[in-house]
Amino acid sequence: MDGDSFVTRILRMNYAAGLFLFLDCLVTTSLTAAENESPVAQPNILWISAEDISAGTLGCYGGDSYTPTIDALAAVGIRYDAAFAAAPVCAPSRSAIITGCMPTTLGSLPMRCKASPPSFLIGFPKLLRDAGYWCSNNAKTDYNLNPSFDAGWNASGNAAHWRKRDRPTRPFFSVFNLAQTHESGLFRSPSEWKKLQKQLPKKALRDPETLAVPAYYPDTLAVRADLAHRMELASLLDIECSRILSELTEDGLRDNTIIFFWGDHGEGLPHGKRSLTEHGLRVPLIVHLPKAIQKAIHAQSPEINSRLVSLLDLGPTALDLAGVPIPLWMEGKSFLGSHTILQSEIISARDRMDEREGFSRSVRTDRYRYVRHFLPWVSGDDLPNYASGVAITRELRTCLREGTLPAGASWFSRSRRPPEELFDIDNDPEELNDVHARRDHSLYATALSHHRAQLVSFMRSSRDTGILPEAMLRREALLAGSEWGVFHPATQGSSENLADRQALARYDEILKVAMAVAEDHPPDYFASELKATDPAVRYWAACGVGWSGIRIGADSQKAAALFLEPLLIDSDAVVRIAAARWFSSCTHTDQGLDVLLAIIGSDDPSTRMAALIAVESLGERAARLRPNVASLSLSKNEEYSDRLKARITGKSELPSHVNPDATHGKNTKPNAQQ
Repeated sequence: MDGDSFVTRILRMNYAAGLFLFLDCLVTTSLTAAENESPVAQPNILWISAEDISAGTLGCYGGDSYTPTIDALAAVGIRYDAAFAAAPVCAPSRSAIITGCMPTTLGSLPMRCKASPPSFLIGFPKLLRDAGYWCSNNAKTDYNLNPSFDAGWNASGNAAHWRKRDRPTRPFFSVFNLAQTHESGLFRSPSEWKKLQKQLPKKALRDPETLAVPAYYPDTLAVRADLAHRMELASLLDIECSRILSELTEDGLRDNTIIFFWGDHGEGLPHGKRSLTEHGLRVPLIVHLPKAIQKAIHAQSPEINSRLVSLLDLGPTALDLAGVPIPLWMEGKSFLGSHTILQSEIISARDRMDEREGFSRSVRTDRYRYVRHFLPWVSGDDLPNYASGVAITRELRTCLREGTLPAGASWFSRSRRPPEELFDIDNDPEELNDVHARRDHSLYATALSHHRAQLVSFMRSSRDTGILPEAMLRREALLAGSEWGVFHPATQGSSENLADRQALARYDEILKVAMAVAEDHPPDYFASELKATDPAVRYWAACGVGWSGIRIGADSQKAAALFLEPLLIDSDAVVRIAAARWFSSCTHTDQGLDVLLAIIGSDDPSTRMAALIAVESLGERAARLRPNVASLSLSKNEEYSDRLKARITGKSELPSHVNPDATHGKNTKPNAQQ
């Protein structure tokens, strides 16, 4: 410590003192709080959320990070071992948390969209506020919803704190969103890392050479360095948790405050964040209950709880613990309180991530994870430009080019995806072996059929909006009043049931064709759907024809082109984009490119982005469009289209904050990685 600055030593002393105060309070509370037998009528509720962190990173979940504060909280609280995010990235995950509704239901799943909330939708903090709570949020508010959405905060911002409520006796619901473990934490330069490491106790520092590397990564110095840095960021997070909890103790609020600690989705690394995997969805969730509340709701604590929980359930659970009725429109369920409901499966979802297309769904049960891919042509490297700031992303791409990826990293090298995947988590926690193809195994065949049925049931009952291409969904939402309203007609009286049946019938027709796209069908299988009156059906039929042509080979490509050619003049721009994309993939004529050229100039940002995604997917086939793409004038709100423009025109994929001259990890010392 001789070389440490005075400020650094003070930081360490404060952390040690705060941690001691917190640990002492935990022990004291657990021993003496039982004397207070009266339940808390309106308990305070404190949420500490961490960004981009998987459960397995933390010490209390078996990870190698030094996280004594969080571990101590888990030791006296309830540690949930099967908690999962509704989406593997921040904004749609937070949409689910603040509303208690799946982002697939609200149309708020595509990254950084602005879905229109239906008239009934409010943030659950508004319900707590109406019940007398002071609700503060420090400070993240990216909910993927239109700014008209009422989250319900009394105060929201970097200064929001329970200490600023209007009177000290008022119960509070306070949220602190901690960003220490965010993906961008890995974008630091070597000098910045050294500065950060000086803030940490020696116990928190990790030697990259001694770490275990998961089988789904190549074992290189660059990978090891990022893994070590992730653990150190978790220790930095722990320090901030200690500070917040010490403030709670200083204010004498521990005996009537329920504490939640949770992560918004999985690790900010490839295979984690943005992925429908355990690594990307399984999150830490710890709840500490004062003794009086434990008695009131008959809760066991400390406890390791294995029940299935979704972050979708956080809002309903907070309402339940506060004694506030849970609205019927909420899809989340209380997992702790007086009105708990056990769940047999957890649904998670991924659609467009930044500028990368996507449409996949996951069903997690006690033993299995089932994944359904609706866009089988999406490659393993579906990471957006932003993820290039992480050294492991660049390392995976280098190893892929050099042919040195290990077998466990085959997820990254695949050029296409199967329609379905099934993983036996009990026997394969890293999800290395897809057992869906083992239909000769009766257990797996039954599990596959069961999980498929669960997903279809969820999609139909909730009217999952992902079956509409994004630009089409936004357009229909303008007419329906919201994305939710597209498949939930707002009618009154005797016509209500008829309208709902018609909406469900339309939904079923679209879903049937969408699911067929990834299956083994020849182009003519979709012939009748190409002529459907519903543009969404025609869109999926065009995708099905085109993909089957590419998948089967040259003769099928000729047949596919003949089927697709009439749709090049379809009345719907989104259908024309799909037809042009697949027509251009199956032929060497320029008709499809001409269609895309016309649409990239669209006034509608969602339509333009869809056209640019199609152009990028064609690679060299669309080379003649590069000058036209380069001349596009995009608004400041079209960040993702701008990224597509940069890639199509040959600019570097590395974000501006990353050194483009960074060398390959196997030639670099671990502590030199960015």
